[in-house]
Amino acid sequence: MSSPLVGVIPAAGSGIRARPYTYELHKGMFLIDGKPNIQRHLDLMRDEMGIDEIVIILGYMGDTIQSFFEDGAKHGVRINYVENQHLDKGWAWSVLLAKPFLAGRNACIMLADEFYLNTNMGDFSAFDLEKYSAVFPVKSVDDPTLIKKNFSVERNGTRVVRLVENPVSLPNDLLGMASFLVRADVMTELEAAFDSGRTSLDFVTFVDDLIRSGHTIGAFDMTGDYINLNDVASLEAAQDAAIKSRIEHG
Repeated sequence: MSSPLVGVIPAAGSGIRARPYTYELHKGMFLIDGKPNIQRHLDLMRDEMGIDEIVIILGYMGDTIQSFFEDGAKHGVRINYVENQHLDKGWAWSVLLAKPFLAGRNACIMLADEFYLNTNMGDFSAFDLEKYSAVFPVKSVDDPTLIKKNFSVERNGTRVVRLVENPVSLPNDLLGMASFLVRADVMTELEAAFDSGRTSLDFVTFVDDLIRSGHTIGAFDMTGDYINLNDVASLEAAQDAAIKSRIEHG
């Protein structure tokens, strides 16, 4: 059986592409139908994934996040915070900063600017990490620009054979989403990557490195809506989707 999951929410970035909104508000705190996106993550982790302990990695405007969520009690979870003082090291460094709080447990990593709505992410959290070092959701999409803003995925069944961050050419119509279930030993591998002299590392690239070194990485077929809140247009699309869902579902 897998260890209990700990939620990890990297929220250190400054959200340059979502300006002017991010001049006064962290992108993880964007109100989507009246609720900050990070709160949507907390609700999803608590209600559908069974996660009640969460680590939030802070950076840009981190004080506003911590003052809003405090210790997490009012949201039915327990929150620990850690500050990323080296944003130039890439978001893999933010993930690594959560390692001391995991105490050897597996992690569910969800970026603060990933929007999920009416998904099967509860099933995602039950993926068997005895067989896979890491797992992430994928979805077929019609718009290739969505993949180019995230990462492309090549797979054989549920097993992933290649990932490319911000690809120029696309092997298929699979969009990779930056939410990962990772086994505890993966964090040790990540620490070793930085100890070996890596000065900057994107987490998607790190997972692709794991594949090349022989790790088994899995792909989970996600249903429902997903939007990367990386610009003004995507924020407006998330607002529209959330409001429409609320009206349709009462």
